Amino acid sequence: MAGLIAGFERRLLPGDGAEIDALVGGSGPPLLLLHGYPQTRMIWKQVAHALAERFTLVMPDLRGYGRSGKPPGEAGHATYGKRAMGRDQIAVMRACGFETFAVAGHDRGGRVAYRLALDHPEAVSRIAVLDIIPTAEAWARAGADWAVRTYHWAMLAQPAPLPETLIGADPAFFCRWTLKSWAAPGFVFDPESLGDYVACFADPASIHATCEDYRAGWTVDRALDEADRGVRKIAAPLLVLWGAGHGLVKSGPLDIWRDWATDVQGHGVPGGHFCPEEAPAEVIEAFLGFFG
Repeated sequence: MAGLIAGFERRLLPGDGAEIDALVGGSGPPLLLLHGYPQTRMIWKQVAHALAERFTLVMPDLRGYGRSGKPPGEAGHATYGKRAMGRDQIAVMRACGFETFAVAGHDRGGRVAYRLALDHPEAVSRIAVLDIIPTAEAWARAGADWAVRTYHWAMLAQPAPLPETLIGADPAFFCRWTLKSWAAPGFVFDPESLGDYVACFADPASIHATCEDYRAGWTVDRALDEADRGVRKIAAPLLVLWGAGHGLVKSGPLDIWRDWATDVQGHGVPGGHFCPEEAPAEVIEAFLGFFG
């Protein structure tokens, strides 16, 4: 099973069409923490205890990831669209007794978080996104440099079973390679967390589900973003953090997010893509200041 952080209770909670496996603990106002690809809730291990002194944390594995349910994909890819994954989190937080909550998401979890804030403004009090820009913006700005650095977006979005077959030949290698290539040079992942990422990712159902996540990014997620572009904005205050040593900094993330939200602040933190693991002290400080 694994995927445990000392002091937090494991709960199996009803999502919206998928059972969600989550860790819950702490005290204070609710804060939902959402991980990204190819990881699990263990990305929050280095920041969880400090945040739990001020907040009640809910740390799920996203649908398709970790120990959560992995429903089969379908032709339109909506099963792994961020609207569906956001509805999972509404159900999870209600099952925990919270109608209104703050949310922070890294990578794919950040995409769930901002779609959640757009679709359910009454539920989201504050939102933080870590090392992302909106999905439609990423695709619209894709160029030669982006294509090489972010090749996996196009690869994982290819029709099944192409990426599943390629990754399935050696999923542990692919997972470790991906993690290392997105982190700052020399960064070493926590061994327990890394072991959890590799073990969970190696499940063929997870490989398929995570490919469906990216297929949804190319199709339904991009379409929803384009429908919202210039029409509605994230109403909740938005914190944007990014790895100062990662490629996102070149895009000017604050300027981009100001087109998508009414109240935006943020800054870079040391390291690469994995802010909660590479810069835990800075993320804790930022979260306590923003959410507190």
